[in-house]
Amino acid sequence: MEKKKNVVFVCVGTPKIVGDSLGPLVGEELRKRNVNAYVYGTRRRPITALNLHGYRKMLNTYHRGDIVVAIDATMGNLEDVGKLKVVEGGLRPAGAFRKNAGRLGDIGIMAIVGEREGDMLLQLKTADPAFIRRLADDVVDLLISVDY
Repeated sequence: MEKKKNVVFVCVGTPKIVGDSLGPLVGEELRKRNVNAYVYGTRRRPITALNLHGYRKMLNTYHRGDIVVAIDATMGNLEDVGKLKVVEGGLRPAGAFRKNAGRLGDIGIMAIVGEREGDMLLQLKTADPAFIRRLADDVVDLLISVDY
């Protein structure tokens, strides 16, 4: 019999920037709800560009063959702001800033928090905390609605 794969949620972002705090908010809420999955990335222990490489190594060592779901805030088209996008093949953390961080995860969940125009860092810094919280709650609702 084949070993059941674990589900691993990797919640990327920093609580230091409102618009980028979505991942840690999701991670914190998933932990509060005691989901039947591994959860990495919370407000106390965020996953950011500074420690992403270490998390990649850890995932490769301890979660090889598991299903890794990467969750992050992103910038997009104006008409998509406030939407969630689920994609196969994971996602690219910091992709809006064209950093070549490589793909993370098997599945990516992106919450579009601002428009990919103008000063994106300023948009992230001045995002409405209530808007980001609502999007984080939407992600959590989506994740707990799936039977895994």
